[in-house]
Amino acid sequence: MVKLSRYILVLIAITGLAIVLPKLYWMAFAQPVKSPFVQYSAVDNDFLILRNEEKTVFTNTKGETFTREEYEARLPFVYTRQLLMNRTLPDSINGVEMDPHQISKYRSIFRLKPEDIRAPQPSLFPLFESQSGRVNLEMPEDFFRITWRMEFIDAETNQINEEKSRMFSAVLYKRGFQFPATSISGIPTTLKSCDEGYLVIDSANQLFHIKMVEGKPFVRRVDLPEGLKFKTIQCTDNSDKLYYAYLFSEDKHLYMLTQYDYLLEHFPVDDIDPEKHEIRIYGDLLNFNVSVLGEGFVRSHIFDRDLNPVDEYSEIWPVQSQRKEGKIAAALFPVQLSMTNPNSGFINFYFQPSPAFYWLAVSLLLAIVQFILIRKRKQKLRSQLPDLLIICLTGIFGFLAVNFFPNKFFS
Repeated sequence: MVKLSRYILVLIAITGLAIVLPKLYWMAFAQPVKSPFVQYSAVDNDFLILRNEEKTVFTNTKGETFTREEYEARLPFVYTRQLLMNRTLPDSINGVEMDPHQISKYRSIFRLKPEDIRAPQPSLFPLFESQSGRVNLEMPEDFFRITWRMEFIDAETNQINEEKSRMFSAVLYKRGFQFPATSISGIPTTLKSCDEGYLVIDSANQLFHIKMVEGKPFVRRVDLPEGLKFKTIQCTDNSDKLYYAYLFSEDKHLYMLTQYDYLLEHFPVDDIDPEKHEIRIYGDLLNFNVSVLGEGFVRSHIFDRDLNPVDEYSEIWPVQSQRKEGKIAAALFPVQLSMTNPNSGFINFYFQPSPAFYWLAVSLLLAIVQFILIRKRKQKLRSQLPDLLIICLTGIFGFLAVNFFPNKFFS
């Protein structure tokens, strides 16, 4: 029993050390890499790159550097107000008049991180009135869920509004909705210009648009290509009111759903994975800039307003495991445990094995050191064989654990 208790303590110590030691190591030796900020200049028809190194550097793909004022002048859709104040906003670009109101109307910014997807999802949603006649949106008195039917629950009494639930459920059923919903996507806040309801995926992988108009249900089924499935749907609230949402498919493609005609428009770009990559989409009067940021790379794809490819830029740099400090960590630690993950909003045990096998040599060396200690202490080798095996398998974590809880401690 004593031996079993000792090995339980050794296991706990190994787990704790696998969390603490790598964290302390990276706190001391990590060298964060600041990814470049890439934007597209419709003035130069070239990419402008902002780098934060020892100082901020503005450059382009040709290696030319610019002052801050020169950089801003080349991005009139981003720094419109500054250029208006300086009276340097161009009259037109590529034959398109630079009307400040049109520039503001077609400007959009979208950003999605992996932890935004891997985060707790609500089970109840507010359904706003889309045509209330009021300037500002108001929170409803009830919230809905879509299980075996669409149910509205009064927030104050926690009672189901049967009349409203039957009304919406009946319309969904008539439109071919198959309960329950597997995904409900919207903007559940009053901090938006208007309400366009929710985009909902049913159990048959059909896409529906659901909203409330003058107290009545509005339900529209969206035709999808056969076999198309989405990882996530991100609704937008842009000034131009041309698109409902960005849709990221399981085969790593990006779509937009148009308003009014409900057409899926496909961005001709591959390998977009919102579960691993940060996605940034900038829209302006002339173009869309789709930027994909991952570990060790950035890709920027430019499309015109009709989603025809215009230009693209990519840049790579050594990832953490390829740099000197990463190779040392790979040799020291057979595995790294963490309670957090940059790609998730959940607290959990995240297991990262060593990308190389140098740790085996370190483990063997530590086992030899332990063997010398056993001889020096005049202990029986046979009783110490489990400790040597633990060290061979867990390296520095096991070496520290078996010596912190030695056999003689329980003798």
